Parts: sequence; C-alpha cells; structure tokens
Amino acid sequence: MRTLFFDIDGTLLVTQNAGSQALAVAMEQEFGVEEFPMASIRFGGRTDRDLVGEILSRAGLEVGEENRGRLRRSYTVLLRESLQQVEGRVLPGVIEILDTLHTLPQISLAVMTGNFPETARYKLQRFRLEGFFEWVVGGDLDEVRCDMARRAGSQLDRRRNSTLVRDAIVIGDTPNDVRCAHSMGAKCLAVCTGSATREELEIAKADEIVEDLREETAFRFLTQQSARTANPSMNS
Repeated sequence: MRTLFFDIDGTLLVTQNAGSQALAVAMEQEFGVEEFPMASIRFGGRTDRDLVGEILSRAGLEVGEENRGRLRRSYTVLLRESLQQVEGRVLPGVIEILDTLHTLPQISLAVMTGNFPETARYKLQRFRLEGFFEWVVGGDLDEVRCDMARRAGSQLDRRRNSTLVRDAIVIGDTPNDVRCAHSMGAKCLAVCTGSATREELEIAKADEIVEDLREETAFRFLTQQSARTANPSMNS
C-alpha cells in the first residue's frame, strides 16, 4: 500500500486569500486589532500554528495557548463562512487524478497540510474533495512543518502496522513540501501551481516536478513501483 499525502492550498485548490482575510477579521473581533497587515505575512509552506504565533507576536500580544486558542476558534468560524462566498477553484487535473487514484487498491490518499485540521476539512468540503481522502494531518501541533511531516510518518507506520518500509509520496507546491517529504523518508512530486517557481522547487531537490496534475508524468510518478523508500526510523 502506497500513501499519497496531498497538500491543499496551491496544490489541490486556491481560495482567493480567504484564509488571510478571515484571520484579519478574527484579530479585530478577538483582540481589537484593526487592519492587521496580513500582506506582510508569508503564508506558503507554513503551519497554522506557526502563523498564529507570528501574528500574535507582531500585534504585541502574548503568544500563549489561551490567545492561540481564541484566534484559532474565531478564525475557524469566520473561514467556514467566507469559504461559501469566495470564488476559489480546484486546480487543473486534480479531480481527474483523484478520481483515478481513488479506485486503485494499492493507493491510499491522505492530506498533509499546514492548515488546522478543521479548516482543512472545511476547504475540502467546500470544493467537494473530502470524500477522496482517508485522513488528514494538519498544522495544529507543530510550528516547524518538517516536524509535522515526521509526525505524519509515525502515524502512517501505526496505521499500516509496519516499521520496515514506508512507501509514501508527498504532493505539494512549495520547497517546504519537498523538505517535509524527505524528512519523513518519502519522495516528493512538486507542482508549479502555487507560490513557488520551478527553479525554487528544483533547488529544493523535488524528486519530480510538473506544471500541474494534468501531466501524465504526475500519474506515472505517483503509481510507479520504484518509488518505495526506506523508513528513516530504521536508519537511526
């Protein structure tokens, strides 16, 4: 069984900045911070836990669990509402490749995203993608995205009851997705549909790069038998 971990934003879909807008409104509603400069925050390839911490810090607020929780809860409610209004879209080739991969008995589909698990599910529901995926690993516990990836790898080992071989591929659109894949002993298919350029993905040493998921190369790479990689836990 091979597990494919898909990123969401920039890989499966785009939401026209619904997340940053909802965070700005949440900061005003919860903490009275008006017109927070979200444009100055780099969102791509990060976890929501990391982003929430930076936003609170820049606003001069205590970066503790209470404030993190307040902002997370408010943001979650606002994002769910705003997703119904934005003109986001599923990216090219996504529906077609998921439709095919979903039918293959040797393939398991999962999501590994920097989004909070609940907001990840809202996005998948909004664009009718949730039914393709067995489980979601989100960015609620780790500030460093590679730590999230290693946690996903450990969860995968427990789910598969195997510590010998981890057969997984990460599909993402940023250099951080590439680093995540390699940190958990997986390969990475990088797509040029997000915030990173092909050159940046090449520098990060993505195992395969495609313009979007319509390319036949993407399907071949995700299903080829030679993609198996050793579990890094066996080499430590």
